[in-house]
Amino acid sequence: MIYLLKSDGTQLKPLLDTAKNKDDEKIYREGLVYQQIKTDFHGKCYLCEDDEVTSIQIEHFEPHKNDLTKKYDWNNLFYACGHCNNIKGANFWPLLNCTDQTDQVWESIEIHFTPFPKVTVEISVSETCLKQQEAENTRKLLEKALIGKDATAMKKDEAAIIRKKMLRAYNQLTIAINKKDDEAIRQAISDKSAFAGMLRWTLKTEFPEQFAKFCCAGA
Repeated sequence: MIYLLKSDGTQLKPLLDTAKNKDDEKIYREGLVYQQIKTDFHGKCYLCEDDEVTSIQIEHFEPHKNDLTKKYDWNNLFYACGHCNNIKGANFWPLLNCTDQTDQVWESIEIHFTPFPKVTVEISVSETCLKQQEAENTRKLLEKALIGKDATAMKKDEAAIIRKKMLRAYNQLTIAINKKDDEAIRQAISDKSAFAGMLRWTLKTEFPEQFAKFCCAGA
């Protein structure tokens, strides 16, 4: 997970107010509201960071529990994949908010990827995390989504598919580093790229000089 700057949605408030009065979910599943959410989240799930989502869902970051104010609150509408959203449900709350810079989502949740001899993902809460309860809930959710821990057989298979995509992104980053392709490295860890959070941790732990160059220096 990484921090994503979400637009303030001022121009969409009249649409959402009308939708709230009618309790019309269609308003955030298509049209201007949907397109702005997709743009803000760069077309990738805010939890797993997959950008090849085939089951797109506009989910409520804080479970609305039929509270129409929360259900149609612009700040509560997030772009997610069906895999992660179905796992999340209302079972993991509170969570770190990737649209709130003060939550420091990337700094708080460490995602370490190992490609060999078997693809593994380890997720932990950073020692510097400021919101321990939110981070622990987020860690448990990501473990279930990315690793398949305590998940159904179907969700385990879906998690394995995501890990294959993570491996592809990891390999592309390491090739770029070996080729000293600065532009490709920048692209791999940009906000718009799939699995940017995991790749930034890869730089930090495996290629500290590259991390200092591209992340610390804001390159």
